[in-house]
Amino acid sequence: MPLRLHAITLLDAPHSSAATATDGDSPQDDTVLVPFRDLCAVVSEQPAFALDEPTPSEVDHHRAVVDAAFHRSPVLPAPVGAVFRNTEVLKRWMELHYVSLTDALQFVEDREVARVHIVRADGKGADLEVGSDLAAAAAESFRALRRRAVAAVPLRLEEITGLVLSAAFLVERDLWKEFIHAVGEQQDAHGVLRFNVTGPWAPYDFVRMQFGG
Repeated sequence: MPLRLHAITLLDAPHSSAATATDGDSPQDDTVLVPFRDLCAVVSEQPAFALDEPTPSEVDHHRAVVDAAFHRSPVLPAPVGAVFRNTEVLKRWMELHYVSLTDALQFVEDREVARVHIVRADGKGADLEVGSDLAAAAAESFRALRRRAVAAVPLRLEEITGLVLSAAFLVERDLWKEFIHAVGEQQDAHGVLRFNVTGPWAPYDFVRMQFGG
């Protein structure tokens, strides 16, 4: 039976809403767990092995599954639409990447993601995200916020300068409030900017899984 991979997490996490898949078993719920050593893959069964473009409802379902796992334990989100032919192929992939997956789970444990989006406070329409002055002020703010995070990755760039206007920050869970306070300090320091913060998110922006080959 083809399986859609949603995430990799720890086997001993309290996955109360999912069944554990073994050879020949049918899922007791929409979400199934495929164990390998101390890891497990959070999957859902698919009617066919196909790499079709995910529908909006499939994207929403994937995000809901990942977010549910994220609130219980460290999680590595898979890209939307990752499908394996069967359980055996999935386990071989987990075995091949076991060390990388384990190290990645240790890296994201007790950490969560804030996405920070900066626009011009007094802008409208296309002017919200354009201008070298906007980019320079945003770059200064992002440098300050980067010091409050474990890691950061850019999400969107200003089209003229190529400087960052949106970024994801991996933040220690215990320091989340301090990070949000730091965003407020940057807002106070840069009246020309407007900061929009979303999260806490699972580490979607910090996980790159390798498939194929």
